[in-house]
Amino acid sequence: MEPLDWSSLRENCAGDESLVNEVLDLFHKEAAGLLHDVRVAAASRDGQALKRAAHRLKGALVSLGARPSVEVARALELAGNGNELSGVDALFGQLEVEMGRLVAVIAVPRAA
Repeated sequence: MEPLDWSSLRENCAGDESLVNEVLDLFHKEAAGLLHDVRVAAASRDGQALKRAAHRLKGALVSLGARPSVEVARALELAGNGNELSGVDALFGQLEVEMGRLVAVIAVPRAA
């Protein structure tokens, strides 16, 4: 599955390519901070902090149509919510891979 569903993103932006670019630029600027918050919460084994951080990241990813990353963020959110933290390291590893794929696609120069 592709890291970003361009059709969904364009639909979410009502077909406005300028808005698509703004959304992508904003996410690109905030992605590292959002991922950092999930990393810290996962490392500290704080279920509620993980739930909140993963939920914030998931919301940003949903607006992009970044389905693979959304799925992993959702799994982390649920793990935090249920305080089921045994698989969090593996999930976070998957999230880093998916986010890396996504950021690589977003970083490609686009027409305005």
